[in-house]
Amino acid sequence: MKKILLISLILATFVLSCGNGGKSSNGNTEVQKSEKNNKEIDNSFDFEIYGETLEEAHKNFKTKIVDGQKTEFVPDGKPGIPPKNSKFSLVNYPSKLGEMPMYITAKENNGKKYPAIIYLNGGFGGIGDSKFDWDEESPKNNYQGADAFKRDDFVLAIPSARGENANAGKYEMFYGEIEDLEEARKYVASLPYVDPNRIYLVGHSTGGTKALLLSEYSKGFRAVFAIGALPDFFWATEKPDEYGGVPFDLTNPREIAVRSSLRYVRSITAPTFHFEGQEERRDILFEPMQKAADKYKIPFKKYRIAGGDHFNILYPLTTMIAQKILADTGAKTNIQFSNGDLDVISKGIVK
Repeated sequence: MKKILLISLILATFVLSCGNGGKSSNGNTEVQKSEKNNKEIDNSFDFEIYGETLEEAHKNFKTKIVDGQKTEFVPDGKPGIPPKNSKFSLVNYPSKLGEMPMYITAKENNGKKYPAIIYLNGGFGGIGDSKFDWDEESPKNNYQGADAFKRDDFVLAIPSARGENANAGKYEMFYGEIEDLEEARKYVASLPYVDPNRIYLVGHSTGGTKALLLSEYSKGFRAVFAIGALPDFFWATEKPDEYGGVPFDLTNPREIAVRSSLRYVRSITAPTFHFEGQEERRDILFEPMQKAADKYKIPFKKYRIAGGDHFNILYPLTTMIAQKILADTGAKTNIQFSNGDLDVISKGIVK
């Protein structure tokens, strides 16, 4: 029911925003002007598309987290230690706020270089509590456990970020966490058994939202696959409780903008793909993002999976993503998705 209410809210707010030409009452244009942003702002779509990069935005803006503002965020606590027979190891990667835990399928340092997949799981709180369960196989109608990537051909990394688990820092809801996850990528790239030119990013739900933002913030991924993401946070100013509350200052429209991948689509440099099940209907939010990407020849593509929802597309989709990554061995990525591929994913859905 909560998911249905959220989707309804998103769609309703989208319509209202389009009704006033996409120039919402939060005054993003004035915010941009006041910050002396000399980059062009494209107003030809339903939303303002910024010329500054998301990395530049992070350098020029400091988020304000409001102490005591109501959210449903609860950190998972210290992550569990994998058993000796697990493929996973629990390591720490360095960040600006200190070390952050990450699960990784480490390899022997025998001179072989493996492609790496950084997987951003859905939900809020981190990468799991003291009960380690990443070895467990997910049901095929809700394949959230990154099972398609738990194979000897890959290095699989599952990082946490600030405020999550028992980490330093505050929960910032898609802002400082993006900076942490870029540091996680750098750590993975530094490992002797990882091919630094073949690091891929996959994220689902809230992890998909992070993946889109990270595709705009970082230039270190070969390709990015976001699943079930939200591209714009304008709706959070209306009824923030529908998303469990937000921790940042809602009176500042800039706080919304820097968490909205739609606004920074021009920052994308690596091939970036977004997927959602057709039944979810939230794909309408990606229409202006795709139009802007097409206008500026940005390597971004959105896809709707027929007969799918937010969860049941994961099994056939991530299975295909794994196959695409294995075959992606050239100097530049050759990954793309044909209509035939989308049909295979749709037919592979388990309900």
